Amino acid sequence: MAADVEPLQGSLFGDAKAVSIDSKYSPSNNLKSSDDFSDEELTKDAQLRPRKAKSTNFKSGKEFLSSSNDNSSSNSDLPTWSHHNLVDIELLTPVLKHYVELKTANPERVLLYRLGDFFECFFEDAIKLSQILDLTLTGKEGGKTIGRVPMAGVPHHAAERYCAELIRKGLSVAICDQLENTPSKGNLIKRGITRVLTPGTVIEEGMLQARRNNWLAAVVIESKSQKQSLCWGLATADVSTGEFLVMEREGSSSLYQELNKLEASEVLCSKNEVETPNDWCPDRLHLTQTQKTPFSRPEAELTLKAHFELTTINGSGLQNWPLALRAAGGLLSYLNNTNPINDASECFGSSAKIPLDLPKITFQEDSLVIDAQTRRNLEITSTQRDGQFHGSLLWAIDKTLTAMGGRCLRRWLDKPLIKASDIRARQEIISELVASRGLRKSIRKLLRSMGDLERLAGRAGAGQAGARDLVAIADGLDRLPHLAEQLKSISAKGPSWLTTLTQENKELMQLAELIHNQLIDNPPLSLSEGGLIHDGVDQLLDGLRNQLDDHNTWLKSQEELEKKLSQNINLRLQYHRTFGYFLAVKKSKAKQVPEHWIRRQTLSNEERFITPEIKAREGKIFQSRARAARREYDIFCNLREIIGNKANSIRDSARSIAGLDALTGLAEIAATNYYCKPTIIDENSKNNSRIINIEGCRHPVVEQILVEESFKPNNVKLGSGTDLIILTGPNASGKSCYLRQIGLVQLIAQIGSWVPAKKASLSITDKIFTRVGAVDDLAAGQSTFMVEMAETAYILNHATNRSLVLLDEIGRGTATFDGLSIAWSVSEFLAKKIQSRTIFATHYHELNNLSDSLNNVENFQVLVEESGKELHFLHQVAPGGANRSYGIEAARLAGVPKDVIQRAHYLLNQLQKKEIIHE
Repeated sequence: MAADVEPLQGSLFGDAKAVSIDSKYSPSNNLKSSDDFSDEELTKDAQLRPRKAKSTNFKSGKEFLSSSNDNSSSNSDLPTWSHHNLVDIELLTPVLKHYVELKTANPERVLLYRLGDFFECFFEDAIKLSQILDLTLTGKEGGKTIGRVPMAGVPHHAAERYCAELIRKGLSVAICDQLENTPSKGNLIKRGITRVLTPGTVIEEGMLQARRNNWLAAVVIESKSQKQSLCWGLATADVSTGEFLVMEREGSSSLYQELNKLEASEVLCSKNEVETPNDWCPDRLHLTQTQKTPFSRPEAELTLKAHFELTTINGSGLQNWPLALRAAGGLLSYLNNTNPINDASECFGSSAKIPLDLPKITFQEDSLVIDAQTRRNLEITSTQRDGQFHGSLLWAIDKTLTAMGGRCLRRWLDKPLIKASDIRARQEIISELVASRGLRKSIRKLLRSMGDLERLAGRAGAGQAGARDLVAIADGLDRLPHLAEQLKSISAKGPSWLTTLTQENKELMQLAELIHNQLIDNPPLSLSEGGLIHDGVDQLLDGLRNQLDDHNTWLKSQEELEKKLSQNINLRLQYHRTFGYFLAVKKSKAKQVPEHWIRRQTLSNEERFITPEIKAREGKIFQSRARAARREYDIFCNLREIIGNKANSIRDSARSIAGLDALTGLAEIAATNYYCKPTIIDENSKNNSRIINIEGCRHPVVEQILVEESFKPNNVKLGSGTDLIILTGPNASGKSCYLRQIGLVQLIAQIGSWVPAKKASLSITDKIFTRVGAVDDLAAGQSTFMVEMAETAYILNHATNRSLVLLDEIGRGTATFDGLSIAWSVSEFLAKKIQSRTIFATHYHELNNLSDSLNNVENFQVLVEESGKELHFLHQVAPGGANRSYGIEAARLAGVPKDVIQRAHYLLNQLQKKEIIHE
């Protein structure tokens, strides 16, 4: 029977008119909703109709083989309610009242408040958000007497991207999310702060740099008396990787150097430290002021014992280092208060514990000391000129394949080894990997696509990991047996941590099997919509899925029935995420549909209808689907908790994998760039304990950048009869490059690497110092010469006879006689008093006379070839002192006007004739 020409639109939720349908065409619609079935009934159904479980199929080794503009404006340009303190909270709407209550409790954080599909900010946060993120500032009705208040927001699905930008600006973010999907009758949806993001506590992948640690630091400073230098304790932790280090030392300069090297994202300190003259913290670091109480010793001890479930801290050794203990306790307290991993709204009703290692005490004598100026001059992790990674030492030698391997190599460069035995242990592994190309390639194939197990385990332990994170953990753990098989062919003992990979860890293998058996291989991003868990894992879930199969069978039969009733073989029963299930017919057939159909939607090419039976069944399907999704999420949370409890074991293996990745990367660069294995001299070797002897030394970075010509290698010999080399030669001839390459060769040798040279014998260096280039510190009101003298003073006060000192152009920033006097005096002090291994590059040729009076001083020069008016730099260092600087020739090559060059030649001749400068 055809419908009326213009049938009325049926209501989805109102009472529909009963329509008589021949019962012989109507399929059974008396199947109960899943909510009508108990867990026992569903489990029994799963037993009667079992679903096939996934069998574990481990993979074989072959398968593996911008700043916002500060547009300051007057108060009159601000919105009426520019701050939450300006409004009477009792006059606000319930939502805004709750917002202000949360904002009052978190005044220093940007509060993102979930409303529907957006995270919104109000009042001053809305203004700040619109300026920083370049968002449109809108408004929201605040109440009858309040009117509209400022509002700005971001889509909830893109919140991580916007939060990352806020974190980069040094801001902290509190995220208030919905704690329930639907509100109870007559109430607002329950909301609460589920996540606090600060620069030092983020663990989200999109907010972290993969190949560097994200350090959170805490400082405790104590001055015993006005005459004594301050004492300090420093605790540093990377929440994403679990590393936790503490130290205790003296002197504001040493604290400055440590923080400068660390490049922490956030530095915590109490009010007392902020009020202390702040010469201990680099200006670029983000200081966060906290309460003093967590930094007290009793409170710190309680915090540490509670977090690590200890009865005493004596086992950690911290009891002997009170300032380090207090810093560690203050840092942990901050993490607990910000609660960066709170997942209470999703799982188990409580937040997960922050997975950190026990604090490890570090000492200055544990590693080669490299001060901030030397790091900048040697361009270890960034270039001196523009701070770029490209062109740095790390860029040149980093051939690691995993993010954790990249971080490991960076840490090695930050803290090179000081013990010969440890250096040789790494060298031996590299030697075998260089010798066996097949072994090296096989290991690198296994590492190539491995996930960041360190941070993945951390997110699992923090209750923040997604399903894909857990699958990545399992895939990484699957590679462990194959790595162990490859390492069996290495005869060298190697570092102690390598044994973690050679010994089978059955618990981790079982964990990988559990993940594979429960989670599908390519799970969806969403954790709340189902589709995560294999069949056969849980009988209750299987029973719910059986119900959904029955519903799908009913839908198919209903579609066939409606085709017969409407006599329309092209009819389709379809589903839309918003509208649910519907019957779709073409426009031309819309007037011939049965009377019991209810028009739902009109499109340009088709009409959509529903029936009371389909709508009733739709509700049951949604209930079953929601119940199955909740069950899947519960199973996933349980699995994530199991993995989180094994986070430390996973990280132990991850750090060994990172170290292996770093070693294979160093072996790769050694094999492809013709490096040599340096001989490391023991400290107790009487004759050679201070020797630095390098043949064919090359700069590891410059040789890779050169395209049209090859790098010219040079030799150096220090510490065996010669402590000081006076190096003379013209500008742009390669003196600075020569200094840097010697420092870099010594540095990478002490991380255990091979070096860019033909042959090398190196003793252990305790400190490396450099003074290269001229830089103003205008912010501190210091000229180039003052900066130069301050750096020189630091070197002279801290160098020892086991240090390597590389100086360039000391004394050039002042008058000739003053500069020459300073350069001469500094050289004598280094050669006679300290007796450090030193290379002094200078234009003061008069310093060549030092070799006549001091037996441990030699003169070297950079060779230059003159051909008429042409000047050719040979970039070769040879014995003997130069007697010319060729400064005027260098000026000509740089494009200085001809008249200036001619006048300079005339003046030089006059000065030399009058012998203004005497010995």
